[in-house]
Amino acid sequence: MQITEHFSFKELTRSETARRLGLQNVPSAAEMANIQYTAEQLEKIRAYVGRGIVVTSCFRSERVNKAVGGSPTSAHRFGLAADCDAIGLTSLAFAKEIIKMRDEGKIKFDQLILEFPERGDGAWVHIGFRRNSPMRNQIMTATKKNGKTVYLPGLHV
Repeated sequence: MQITEHFSFKELTRSETARRLGLQNVPSAAEMANIQYTAEQLEKIRAYVGRGIVVTSCFRSERVNKAVGGSPTSAHRFGLAADCDAIGLTSLAFAKEIIKMRDEGKIKFDQLILEFPERGDGAWVHIGFRRNSPMRNQIMTATKKNGKTVYLPGLHV
């Protein structure tokens, strides 16, 4: 089932952790509406960057989110975030394109996080949204320091 032209229900609810542990990852009607909203935002980003987008994580049920060690308030938990990359762009270049898009007034986001750029091709961009409260416009970089995830303001490589 396609949610939007380029993003499917399967892609936006896929979880290797859920599959491996036999957990359900089925959204409620409200979460489905959020997934639809997120997919619409991803379509805007896809059109702006002119490239396909690969989503590695979007919606996580409560049990799946707990299994992956996600925050109980994670936007993923409610279908309002996507971990993704643009085909043919580095994660840093992709993050910069989304920020440029925001600066041009073409998208609003709550959080944009460049995740683990020290991994090179293993890095990704987290983009999160809100629906019923103002977007915070946070830009951060997640990195590992002494085995713990640390969030730095801005983009860092």
